[in-house]
Amino acid sequence: MAKQIAVLVGSGSKTSISQLVANHLKSVAPASIQLNFVNIADLPLYDRDLDENSPDAYTRLRNAIEQADGVLLITPEHNGGMSAMIKNAIDVGSRPMGQSKWLGKPAGIVSVAAGMSGGVRAADQLRVIASGTFINMPVAPFAANVGGIFNGVFNENGEVVSEAVAGMLKGFIDGYADFIAKF
Repeated sequence: MAKQIAVLVGSGSKTSISQLVANHLKSVAPASIQLNFVNIADLPLYDRDLDENSPDAYTRLRNAIEQADGVLLITPEHNGGMSAMIKNAIDVGSRPMGQSKWLGKPAGIVSVAAGMSGGVRAADQLRVIASGTFINMPVAPFAANVGGIFNGVFNENGEVVSEAVAGMLKGFIDGYADFIAKF
């Protein structure tokens, strides 16, 4: 039976390159994992006052994470860091205090950026937070960093056409499937 992976994409834009990367990963993922997209674009900003009477969007996210065998975090690099949407989702899923849904969920990290480094800074920040004391997720020791996104990586239909990027993403998702099989 395939491991169920919650996929959080840190961009809600209709033209989201991060979503294109997520779609590509889903299309090349091995049969041992099933990628399930979890909408985080509609999450209200985390507010501790909402812990006792959480909005439906908070509950939906928390339930999706709780039911998942692992989590794939896909973030664009915004101003040298992870997207606010991803950070907000992490905050929502970690609360109320003592009820974090992230604990022990094996994570994979993908970053997307216009620059050739592919959002390495965003991926590094996300790794620190995801593996830290309060979230406590085992994080795959590798990431996929997709850079140069406006330089021939995608065609007009949003498909990955760069052989180098396609190969890197395939290697990443296969490696993540191997990583998650250990849990």
